[in-house]
Amino acid sequence: MAQIKAFRMVHFNGTSAGQLDKVITPPYDIISPAEQDAFYEAHPMNIIRLVLGKEFPDDGPGHNRYTRAANTLHEWMKQGVLLRSDQPGLLVYQMEFDEPGSGRLKIDGIVALVKVDEYGKGKVLPHEKTYKGPKQDQLSLLKACRANLTPIHALFHDDEDVVTKAYESLIESSPDQEATDPHGIVHRTWTLTDTDRVAAIVRAIADKSLFIADGHHRYETAMAFRREALAGDTSVPEDVSEYVMMFLTSMSHPGLVIRPAHRMLKNLATVNAGEIVRRLAPYFVVEELFCSEEQRTHTTRDVVDKIGEEAHLGGRFGMLVRGDDSVRLFKLNNFHAVDHLIDPSMPKALRNLDVTILRDVIIGYGVGVDNENIEGHIEYTPDPSEALEKVRRGDVQIAFIINPTRVDQVRRAAELGHKLPHKSTYFHPKIASGLVLNVG
Repeated sequence: MAQIKAFRMVHFNGTSAGQLDKVITPPYDIISPAEQDAFYEAHPMNIIRLVLGKEFPDDGPGHNRYTRAANTLHEWMKQGVLLRSDQPGLLVYQMEFDEPGSGRLKIDGIVALVKVDEYGKGKVLPHEKTYKGPKQDQLSLLKACRANLTPIHALFHDDEDVVTKAYESLIESSPDQEATDPHGIVHRTWTLTDTDRVAAIVRAIADKSLFIADGHHRYETAMAFRREALAGDTSVPEDVSEYVMMFLTSMSHPGLVIRPAHRMLKNLATVNAGEIVRRLAPYFVVEELFCSEEQRTHTTRDVVDKIGEEAHLGGRFGMLVRGDDSVRLFKLNNFHAVDHLIDPSMPKALRNLDVTILRDVIIGYGVGVDNENIEGHIEYTPDPSEALEKVRRGDVQIAFIINPTRVDQVRRAAELGHKLPHKSTYFHPKIASGLVLNVG
């Protein structure tokens, strides 16, 4: 069963922090170096100093961004910049945002502590692979701060809206916190301490599986931290060693949005567009879409529209190679014909997914990049214009435009116990760091 519980939440003190807009950030893994600098400049108590502190040339084992984050957290708690609530509760969290083609949307759910269990033993299920580097980074930060700084996003089935009904009257009132981030997303929170309603939510989720939407690296970091604590570090508070903070939303919520995570390849020894096309031609219909300097925006829309025309059928991709004037559009002829190129451990139900075909057939076979050693050679973005522009600027060598993975595909992968390729999904919007912390 999924074990969740209320907790004594830590929030910014509005008087000390000033405007909440100026102290929150997105999750650490989507913050660029330029954005990191901007957040440092925005406010002296911006949460960036905890979630993604700067590195300096004289850093060493006893003085680095992790120790600075821990010291800053301690000082902010001591000075009252951050305040711990008097009684345990759940946080009701809502985001309001613009989504192209859908208008103004809202998504809401609850933030709670979730019992950390190894995959396969509990009710927390992953759906995609992770990289070693980010997990080591997050483990170092967790060990130094002994705090969850940003909730992991997970989904659960609430077809009868039992959980939503338990808090829906609360979100009709004025929020306890409200902030607008640099992307125009409005974040609102309410604290739920009513014991009956908290108990109703805990009971409703107890028999549910929790599907990780965003935060796989942080959950696997929590598992590693728990193993270390069980091995002997008994000084770690239970709320940090045995539990991790999560934002839980209904899988059927109308505001749930998955954007595609387009791929960009870099640091490759050689790239030959003609050779890639030659290798893939037996399996794909290949069309060229000329992209002039004057029509870049129009070309991006055309690429997205063309591969999206039959998105439900799968096997549609766009590719731009550095130095080319045309985007190549790939349309898979026959899924069975490429089956021998796909990782044999991949379950049958997941072999036809676009993220699988892109990884194994196009990148693995067509480009010739070893999928097990792709870390350091790949970047991701939900913005197709950014992907294509980075190729044109020479920042990367190849960009692949892909359709988004669907929620039902995420669920299928998680239930089968098989992980999809890295960054198979890009859930939008991203949870803000700085609205709530779980501090040991």
